[in-house]
Amino acid sequence: MSSPSSASPIEGATRHPLQLVTEWLSTTDVRITVAGNVDMCTAHQFSDYVFRRAGNCKLLTLDMTRVTFFDCAGFSALADIDERCRRANVTWIIQPAPCISRVVNICDPFNELPISNGGKFESVCA
Repeated sequence: MSSPSSASPIEGATRHPLQLVTEWLSTTDVRITVAGNVDMCTAHQFSDYVFRRAGNCKLLTLDMTRVTFFDCAGFSALADIDERCRRANVTWIIQPAPCISRVVNICDPFNELPISNGGKFESVCA
């Protein structure tokens, strides 16, 4: 049951600083694919998109394997998403790019964010 909500899937290099695609895998499971930069200029756009597109889900997967730049503003956005998911009893996981893992390792010393430790999964970008 795959139905992307955007005009087209993300392909190759991004033309814009941030590209976001939503894919509902079932009536309760959603995957949001993120590509490009999640930084001071785009973090608010990123978190707003997640809040709007993942409403009413029970399982949220953030495929962030195509993020090319990630800073502390991006981490703050993930912390806000984490707080909202906790309040709404939403299970979620982040599939990180290396740049995200580096920032999260520094900013989240207690490993509170649900970062995937590896493993393959099917991406809307594949």
